[in-house]
Amino acid sequence: MRHLITVLLVSGAVAFTPHQHIISKYKIASARNAISNRLASVATDQNQGEIDTEHTRLDYDAPTSANLETNHGNLSEIEQFVSDMRELYSDLENGGGTIRREMSAVRFTYVAPAQQLITPEQNRQLYGAWRLQTPTIHGPDEDWTEMHRRIYEERIEIKTQYEFPKPPPLLIYLPGLDGFGISATAQFDDLSSSFEFWRMSIDKGNLHVSFSDLVQSVVKFVKEATNPAQFTASPRDVLLVGESFGGLLTCAVAMALTKIQSKKFRLRGMTLVNPATSFDETDWERIVPFLTSLRHLESQEEVTDASGNFRLDLPRGLPTPYSIVGGLALAATVPDSKQYSNILDFLLEVTSKSSNENTLAASSDGFRILAEYLPAMVLQHRCLEWLPVGSSVVNSPERLSKLDVPTLIIGGSDDNMLPTKEETDRLGKLLPDCVKMEISGAGHFVLDNRVNLTEVLLDSHIDPFDIQKSYDPITDWALPPDHVVEAVIKKRVMPLRERASPVFFSTDPISGKRRNGLSHVLKTATPLLIVGNHQLFGQDLGMVISELLEERCIMARGLAHPIAVDGFAGGEANFGNEPTVRKQRRRWEFNEGSQVEGDLFNMFGAVKVSPRNFYRLLQNNQTVLLFPGGVKEALHGKGEEYQLFWPEKTDFVRVAAKFNATIVPLSAIGAADSADILLDAPELLKLPFGIGDNLKNFSTSATAARYDDGNEDELFIPPLALPKPFAARHYFLFGKSYDTSNLDPRNSDACRDVYKAIEEEIKHDIGALLEARKDDPYAFDGIKRMTYQRLFRKEPPAFPLKSLSPSK
Repeated sequence: MRHLITVLLVSGAVAFTPHQHIISKYKIASARNAISNRLASVATDQNQGEIDTEHTRLDYDAPTSANLETNHGNLSEIEQFVSDMRELYSDLENGGGTIRREMSAVRFTYVAPAQQLITPEQNRQLYGAWRLQTPTIHGPDEDWTEMHRRIYEERIEIKTQYEFPKPPPLLIYLPGLDGFGISATAQFDDLSSSFEFWRMSIDKGNLHVSFSDLVQSVVKFVKEATNPAQFTASPRDVLLVGESFGGLLTCAVAMALTKIQSKKFRLRGMTLVNPATSFDETDWERIVPFLTSLRHLESQEEVTDASGNFRLDLPRGLPTPYSIVGGLALAATVPDSKQYSNILDFLLEVTSKSSNENTLAASSDGFRILAEYLPAMVLQHRCLEWLPVGSSVVNSPERLSKLDVPTLIIGGSDDNMLPTKEETDRLGKLLPDCVKMEISGAGHFVLDNRVNLTEVLLDSHIDPFDIQKSYDPITDWALPPDHVVEAVIKKRVMPLRERASPVFFSTDPISGKRRNGLSHVLKTATPLLIVGNHQLFGQDLGMVISELLEERCIMARGLAHPIAVDGFAGGEANFGNEPTVRKQRRRWEFNEGSQVEGDLFNMFGAVKVSPRNFYRLLQNNQTVLLFPGGVKEALHGKGEEYQLFWPEKTDFVRVAAKFNATIVPLSAIGAADSADILLDAPELLKLPFGIGDNLKNFSTSATAARYDDGNEDELFIPPLALPKPFAARHYFLFGKSYDTSNLDPRNSDACRDVYKAIEEEIKHDIGALLEARKDDPYAFDGIKRMTYQRLFRKEPPAFPLKSLSPSK
């Protein structure tokens, strides 16, 4: 019985906590980018949980933590969960803003900038400071003067630093079919702090409003909201954000607004989140009639009032057939795997603490929310009247191709409700100025804690504040936040460390003696250039970069092959001259579930190898990681393991000398002993049946790394290699450093001497490592190494330091 109840409750929970506010107690982080220099952080006064509202016009009624706990003190966890869901919907319907503009069948609520009037614990329990605001209501015919004045004064009072008299962009959020936008509430605080943020909601009991009425209401609102007397210097920038059905509505509104010649506003851009423009490609038009027909199994006189709205005074009982089947349908299509797992874990935990009676009562109450806020007749009207009409209006290729508005499409890769992945490509190819952003692993409700919509908008090509400049990867790059670095190391580097058991050594620059660890890799006031041999497939890069970062706080920036940065021929393959869709990535995006993450090169500071980039990195006092042997070493053939294939030119020494850089040789072994090369590049080129010719063409299409070599001169053909069951142990030796402050970069002979000395140093140190590892009993015995790791929870010891010969 308990398991059945839990399944039912999961279905209801999925429908009404898509972004998991209530489950994760998530508070969205403030957008971190250049806008912070123009939008001041909000100042507040607070004294032990008592809120001082003497100097604020906002209608806040901030409860203390004690009051919050009292509100739910008599409820079990599962009952409180359902109560929180209901209260969140109630706030969306009746509160959640300081000004409400009533219009025919719809309303627009202004959410004032969030003030830090509550503690983090209170915010955690409230799920957003926007919920503390109580709106004053203005009818459809009331003058806008008072509303504009209040918005203006509220922003001044909280010291939001906009360059008045120019106001911030007007951002209007258009919700999905629920009519309230419960899936986006995690974004409201940040959006209101950066924009003049209005959210639209739709009367849940009105069955007469048409799709055309909705379009006209939004257009009318835009025209009225952008006509304040005190702001006449320039047109008002307007941004539309539409989610699901709201995405379809946004397109129709944009088409209407672009036909209006107005000096009062300018449609700056639109953002479509999992847009329902693909409705006609789904089966929902056939599913919804069946689903809503279940209302006939209920006694309408008992469950609805005289207006046809769901009665809220019903006694607790079993959920209705419509709410059960509807909840199950949403459970099957709305959540992605991560959301479903989190919800299930939460509910299994709380139901284990509740009685069957409480769990059943809460489950029934939870399902009733569907019938209350999206009654069957309302769902039928919206799905069968709004969506088909909207699709016919919007989905004209001719109309879309003329909609020249900067557009960002945000889509979940695992959307089971709509074919969003295909739809973003379709729209991206039709809309003239469109960029797509795919949220890997996300489902239909994508605006949860994986996305900061404000940050995404500010980073987008829409550029609502005109603050963007072209990104310079040399000077603008910054290390990702700690949590991203930790996640990357955990998911990408730790598995390599477990397999390879890496050991690091450094060298005393004076005595030449070796030391365990990186204590002699010193951070210097001048640039640091680390020059090493490239191991097979470059698979050790993550271990080197992470070790420098964790042990010495050195952010080494790699010079990567163009393919690692751009892909083949500078981008994705494009067959038949098909239009391509531009892409935007989230700032610091890292997909933990993916086995391949090419953009990690860019995320961790790698730039395309070129003389100019190398020069500018050292010019800007950066630490640079360089492998002069390049592709020839990383994709070496049989019998070429641990050989250097350096060019004759001494350019890197001359540039290092120009900026007084310190050069540190890096020697590494282990990768070549971890795989058996079955066929190398020359052998692969000789394969019959056109295979060799195709590989040659493949190599030719790859952009050459060396600027003075053509594509045909650089053989980019990875050898066919078979990994060994257990990797050989990896060893890294940072050699004796070379100070170039006294080296004249114009003295070619002196530069060549240093170049050869570094090359010989690496050759010597590779040989020293190969010889020393003979004294390491764990060098090749992966089983023995793994057993030691499991027993002692640390890496096994390596050879004694005396086995490693000193620097030359």
